[in-house]
Amino acid sequence: MRQWLHRHLSFANITSLLALVFAMGGTGYALTLPKDSVGSKQIRNNAVTSSEVATRSLRANDFARGQLPAGARGAPGATGPTGAPGANGAQGLPGVVGAVTVQRTDFGLTDGTSSGASVPCPAGTRAIGGGASIAAPTSEDIHATVSRPDRTGVAPLDGETFTGWRVAYVNPLNGTGTTTVHAFAVCAED
Repeated sequence: MRQWLHRHLSFANITSLLALVFAMGGTGYALTLPKDSVGSKQIRNNAVTSSEVATRSLRANDFARGQLPAGARGAPGATGPTGAPGANGAQGLPGVVGAVTVQRTDFGLTDGTSSGASVPCPAGTRAIGGGASIAAPTSEDIHATVSRPDRTGVAPLDGETFTGWRVAYVNPLNGTGTTTVHAFAVCAED
């Protein structure tokens, strides 16, 4: 083996081998920068152009919001299968038969008093609702204490029909002064 090396190794072979090793090793060095030390101030505008970026190498999250145009709307998908029918709902309350009318009663409310009134429905009708209002809409100190269904002066029990509407208000002393309160009953034919 020694003879083979002696015959094949010449000054020219050794010199070219060393030149190849130095050329491949180069004289490069690694540069280490602190984290976040390079930002927009250090990079000049248009430093990287589209010719320097590989085609299809960027993703949507590489761009700021609104920079990418929206794509075309896709075709609608196929209709899914029909679902199973749902359970039947609870039966609703009986509907109102005939005409609906509103009955109204007005009563005065003096300063420092409370008062109420019942509004009856006409014969052959029944109450389906009611309410009240104050003639002076700026009377914020006057407030309702009762607004309920009425059955001949008493509140109806569960399941009973009612024949009118009852309201009551309080007008505190040194408040708005005397005003008028309107009580309403909404009545429907039986």
